[in-house]
Amino acid sequence: MATVKIELELDWLNEDESLDESIKSEVIANLQNRLIKNAENQISNKLNAQLEEIADRVSSSFIEKTLESKIEDLQIPHKSGGYWSSEIEYIPISQYIGMKYEEHLTKKSLDEYGREAKYSSDAKLSISEYFIKNYLAKELTGKVSAMIQTARKDAEETIVKALENNLKEQLSVDIIQRLNIPQMLESLQNKAAELDTTK
Repeated sequence: MATVKIELELDWLNEDESLDESIKSEVIANLQNRLIKNAENQISNKLNAQLEEIADRVSSSFIEKTLESKIEDLQIPHKSGGYWSSEIEYIPISQYIGMKYEEHLTKKSLDEYGREAKYSSDAKLSISEYFIKNYLAKELTGKVSAMIQTARKDAEETIVKALENNLKEQLSVDIIQRLNIPQMLESLQNKAAELDTTK
C-alpha cells in the first residue's frame, strides 16, 4: 500500500482557536459577505430601474410640454389676400398644416385613372373625389348587391312557404269535402248511439 502525506498551511488559523471554530467563523463570514453583496446588487438594480423610469418620465414630459408650447407659439407667414396679394398674416402652424391638408385633399391632381396628372388640363379628380368615386362606389355596389340577393332569397323562401301552406290547407279542405268526413263521423256517432241504446 502507498502512503500519502498531506500538509496544509492555514495562515488564517490562530493558535488559540480550534480548527472547528476557525472554519465555522470563516464559513459564516463568507456567507454573510455573499448575502450582503447579493442584497446590495438587488437593491442597486431596483434603484437603477426606478431612477431610469423616473428620469424617462420626467424628460419625456419636459420635452412634450416644451414642444407643445413652442409649437403653439410658432407662427408662419401666410398670404391672406390670394396669389397676387402682398398682404401677409401670421397664423399658428397647426392651422397652417390643416389648411394645407385640406388643400391637398381637394385640389384636382389626379386623372380619371387615379394617376398623378402630368399636366393641369389632365387633372380631373381630387384625392377625395377619386376615393369616393372608386373605392366607396365599389364597396357600396358590392354591399347593395349582396343585400339585394339576400332579400330576394328571403322573399322567394317566404313565397314558397306561403304557397305550400296555402296548398296544404286547400287540399285538406278539398279532401275532407270529397270524402264527406263530417257526414261519415256523424253517421258513425249515430250508429254508436243506436248500438248503445239497443244494448
